[in-house]
Amino acid sequence: MARTTGLLGALVVFAVACGSSNSNELTGTSGAGGASATAGSETSGVFTGSTGTGSDEFAACASASLVGEPIPVTLFIMMDRSGSMLDNQKWANATTALQAFFQDPESAGLSVALRFFPDEQPVAGCSAPSCSVGACATPLVDAAALNAQPAYADPQQKALVDALKATSPGGQTPMHAALAGAEAWATAHAGSDHRTAVILLTDGEPQGCDENIDHIAQLAAESQSKAGVLTYVIGMVGSKQSQLDAIAKAGGSTAAFLIDKGTVTTELRAQLKKIKTAQLACTLELPGSPDPTKPVDPELVNVTMAPKAGGVASTIPQVASKAACSGVAWYYDTPNAPAHIILCPAACTAAEDNPDTVVTVVLGCATKVL
Repeated sequence: MARTTGLLGALVVFAVACGSSNSNELTGTSGAGGASATAGSETSGVFTGSTGTGSDEFAACASASLVGEPIPVTLFIMMDRSGSMLDNQKWANATTALQAFFQDPESAGLSVALRFFPDEQPVAGCSAPSCSVGACATPLVDAAALNAQPAYADPQQKALVDALKATSPGGQTPMHAALAGAEAWATAHAGSDHRTAVILLTDGEPQGCDENIDHIAQLAAESQSKAGVLTYVIGMVGSKQSQLDAIAKAGGSTAAFLIDKGTVTTELRAQLKKIKTAQLACTLELPGSPDPTKPVDPELVNVTMAPKAGGVASTIPQVASKAACSGVAWYYDTPNAPAHIILCPAACTAAEDNPDTVVTVVLGCATKVL
């Protein structure tokens, strides 16, 4: 039987094949010297027949299961503090939503860095006319993980909340310098054992520095291409949706989130939680082999999705890269030496839209490719 782990959204099960050719269900034991797995009563019967979270075509390949873990995630939040944020209580509502997000126990384990623009703290120049990318790349609150404790017991939560309370709006919207700095930081801190993402939160069009939206969007595209950094854009009243959509699409997140002026606090918090869930649910570690003498063959990996535990699973195909994504599919972060399995946008959206979705990674059978 398989153990499962919930990722605040989609449920992920890693089924590890050991070359068995006559097993009809996962038994909880590995082949020839492999590690045993721990069973979970709530998933009894998983991988059995066509109603399990596995697939009949892979039943003979899998004879053990291992728990998979999401990779650690760091968010760099670049928040607009231009003068227009005072209009319609946008600043008050946005900071209230961010505080609630930082203090939410469900955010525990998420690493967060925070920077405002335009701002002269902690390094002068993240403003027009200076337009210093280096200044904008220096967080006011450096990245560290949140925990589930109240602010007085969580130094990172306290630092983030204190920064929000100590800051007030004023100035222009030097979006190019701000995003260039955020992308530079996220690219420099990306790694094979964790993922970085940028959240650009703004209420207006670029003002000061380079105001060309195509140039700003290109910053997100380059960061995504170079280091796999995803860029999310959250716009409030005053934003131009087409401009923010262009940035979000270039950064790999399809479209910007637009927040209505009457529900900023509720909607912003909801969108932040959705971004967090997407990061956790849609990038998965490639499981290790239960037999250390036989490394995982990346050409013997398959991914299935089921609407819920015990639901009928469908095998989703592999594509060569994100650029080749077409419909519900997946790809490797680095094809020649993969460490992570990444769901294509359509598959990721499917998992996000149904929090009971079960994503299963099966090792040992020839990969189904698109």
